[in-house]
Amino acid sequence: MRRYETIFILRSDQGEPQIKDSIKRFAGIVTRGGGEVVENEEWGARELAYRIKGERRGYYVRLDYLSDGAVMNEIERNLKLSDTVLRYLSVLVDPDADAAKVREEIDARNRRIAEARANAEARAAAYAAQQAERERASEPASDTPDAPEEMLAEADPTATEPEGGSEPH
Repeated sequence: MRRYETIFILRSDQGEPQIKDSIKRFAGIVTRGGGEVVENEEWGARELAYRIKGERRGYYVRLDYLSDGAVMNEIERNLKLSDTVLRYLSVLVDPDADAAKVREEIDARNRRIAEARANAEARAAAYAAQQAERERASEPASDTPDAPEEMLAEADPTATEPEGGSEPH
């Protein structure tokens, strides 16, 4: 089977249920045609670079599937006929894909993403703790002076006086 990826942009002014129904409809075309949906990613509503059919925002969806060319053509035909679709693009990712290998690749990628997120969250938490510790360390205590000059003055009262003492020459 061939592996395809179709990205399409839906009108974002539709409600959430209509968007979900549209996505299910296009994924259903793949399964009814004997294909297999590998991954379905919703990228969400985003600002468009320019107006498309009078719209400034669109809801982006990526559909990754295994099928033959006829199914991909049927998906594109339905995307073209749908009034809710602003733009679409289908790409042949792999002309001879194995479903098990593809699922394994996606699982490995999802694990790497989850690990990267966990590491980033741990780094952010450590950084926040470090910043909080620095703030606590830099806060003056009630019995310590605020400025280094005051600290010197308390330690040695003559340290802030000019050289030669306070007596005129």
